[in-house]
Amino acid sequence: MWRRGAGLLRPHLAAASTRRVRRPPAPLVPGAPSSSTASSSCRQILGIFRGSIGAPSRCLSNQAGGSGACWSCGATGAFLSCGSCGSVQPVDPSVDYFQIFGLKRGYNIKDNNLEGRYKEWQKKLHPDLVHSKSEKERGYAAEQSALVIDAYRTLSKPLSRALYLLKLEGIHVDEEKTINDPELLMEMMEIREAVNDASDSQTLEKIQSQVKRKLETWSHSFQDAFDKKDFDRAIEATQRMRYYERAVEETVKKL
Repeated sequence: MWRRGAGLLRPHLAAASTRRVRRPPAPLVPGAPSSSTASSSCRQILGIFRGSIGAPSRCLSNQAGGSGACWSCGATGAFLSCGSCGSVQPVDPSVDYFQIFGLKRGYNIKDNNLEGRYKEWQKKLHPDLVHSKSEKERGYAAEQSALVIDAYRTLSKPLSRALYLLKLEGIHVDEEKTINDPELLMEMMEIREAVNDASDSQTLEKIQSQVKRKLETWSHSFQDAFDKKDFDRAIEATQRMRYYERAVEETVKKL
């Protein structure tokens, strides 16, 4: 609770308590990552892909190549695109997001070049780069590009990465479920009040830093639980991460 160690927040919260009557806070739980900007081809291929979650992982990577044959030139080892002729390949639903970026499946991504690998794939897969190719290959490019975008967005954030890992284990997490914890809900209300009362960016940045530390604590809790296959505790960690992630977003909006 911020009341026991917030330091920076206490002056804001004390002032807030004299000005307003506290009401039960609206749940700070966001829905699933927005897909409103995704193309229809993205939604179609992700539906196919997610239906295969739980399939055994194969050792595919940008460096090692895949195990299939290129539909265009017949070369073996074609992955998202063929290393021999450059043709974009059809989506393989058994390939997971970690394989796309040549990463070992796990929560702690130590590779700091995720964005760089994402850009490299888009240089090969973006539909604008194959506009002169056949209709079939343009379709493959649209699907592969959409898949890589979703993979990057999912793995680049701790919460969505955690939820994806659970999904690969066949575990569905209800992202609309709220936590019946009065202490947590009160903490969220106090954070919101502190953000609303903050009058300068320096104060907001300090609040944001404190919230991020809370998010990081639960992130570590998820990793520990997931590594131990304690999925009940892992799910609880994601639920609390969602609250703190939303609190961070509140500070970003006002900065």
